[in-house]
Amino acid sequence: MNVIVVIAALYLIKVILISALLFGYYRLFLRGRQFHQYNRYYLLGATLASLILPLVRLPLPDALPLIGRAPVLGPALHAIVPGDWNEPQAGAAGSGVMTSSGWSAEWLLTGVYSTVILLLLGSYLRQLRNIRRLPGKYPRQRLGRIELFMTREPGTPFSFLNRLFWNEEIDIDSVRGRQIFLHEWYHIRQRHTLDLLWLRTLMAIYWINPFFYLIYREIRTIHEFLADRYAVAGGDRYEYAELLVWHSVQDHQLSILHPFFQSSIKRRITMLTQLHSTRSGYWSRMMVLPLTFLILCAFAAKRHAAEPRRGLPPLTVVIDPGHGGSDNGTIAGDSKEKDINLAIALKVKAIATAPGYNINVVLTRQTDEMAGGKSDKRASLEYCVELARENKADLYVSLHVDNSGGGQPRTGFSVYVSPDNPHYAESAKLGSALLDAVKPSYAVDENLRQRNEGVYILRHSAMPAVLMECGFIDNPADLAFIRDPENQTTIAKDILDGIQNYQQAIAK
Repeated sequence: MNVIVVIAALYLIKVILISALLFGYYRLFLRGRQFHQYNRYYLLGATLASLILPLVRLPLPDALPLIGRAPVLGPALHAIVPGDWNEPQAGAAGSGVMTSSGWSAEWLLTGVYSTVILLLLGSYLRQLRNIRRLPGKYPRQRLGRIELFMTREPGTPFSFLNRLFWNEEIDIDSVRGRQIFLHEWYHIRQRHTLDLLWLRTLMAIYWINPFFYLIYREIRTIHEFLADRYAVAGGDRYEYAELLVWHSVQDHQLSILHPFFQSSIKRRITMLTQLHSTRSGYWSRMMVLPLTFLILCAFAAKRHAAEPRRGLPPLTVVIDPGHGGSDNGTIAGDSKEKDINLAIALKVKAIATAPGYNINVVLTRQTDEMAGGKSDKRASLEYCVELARENKADLYVSLHVDNSGGGQPRTGFSVYVSPDNPHYAESAKLGSALLDAVKPSYAVDENLRQRNEGVYILRHSAMPAVLMECGFIDNPADLAFIRDPENQTTIAKDILDGIQNYQQAIAK
């Protein structure tokens, strides 16, 4: 549940940011111009883009190196500071780190958000129900595709879908009556009601996004601009403007309708009487293309992993997905450290087979069991060390997930080394290379860490060895990142990139 809430919150944040950028561009460069139909479709497209772009993942082509990550030529050695982590006891299946208050907060936020949605949808559906009842109260006349109802309802005339609710006090055959009829007929012909139904639904579901409200208000006004222009075509614009002023005191409460006499009178009159100017409008519309490209790069594009560097000598690396079997590692809800470690390790091995890496990955386990199929944790650690010796491994990387030990949740990847390792200096270089490789993808601890009490696999490995903590399982953002399969692939590629960066640096 916690991961779902975090993913949903991140999605909402992206939706708000994208809609803010798109509406901001409209407000600065498009609002108040004469290309109303373009503005209508732009704003409708902005709502769709806000919902879709956070879900899209587009790989960046190699022709865009400045947007992707530049290859790292060699690791800068990071400082080494004391560090520790709260390692769970083997088999502690109940050692979850999410507190009950954390669960309550998530449920509370979800409940509040859902309750507001239900209230807004309820109000929306009541309006639709009231409109649906109107045709049964008045006689119906069919004029082509239009269903005309002669009423005495307040706020009439107004249109909804293909229905036009007319006010009996207005002579439909008079000059003003014909202009009003053409105005409402245009709303029906252009299916403007569908725009409002779509936006009202968005406003109920994404009520936390203020820009959908602003877009809704602008769309309603643009509808009026379009219908006014059609109604006054070939007629006297100023006489039509007088008609708007004459009825400006009237307003209608059902906002999903198209009442002729609605509140944006000043902007409608201004738009009716101003002269057309298309020269600057052309460039305002064309600049949407680079804006869309920038938004795609910021929210949808994902970089390719750095190309494997050819010409490096073969390298054997032991990748140890920590824990396994009865040893779950640290736990958050239904997420177990042992499963995350194994998922990343399997991706490292699979990706390493690609041409150009020239890295032989040896896994200490490939299933949900302790390394070597052992039932004892110490025996499993001894097996890992012996496996590295037998395979004459050049490097040893143990993968884990950290936890904050019940305090303020921490964040980011970190790397541990041991001064007892016979290749301590090289281990520090390897750890630095791994941190540099992961840093463009996610937050990292800028310092290497070492425990006061040595780590068995780091102390006893006969080659450079590091332990990488892939985020904090009790941090919802970290957990959402490392559980995502695409992000696990990114982490695996970063690990291989870091190994290659280290290899290239020591080969100089």
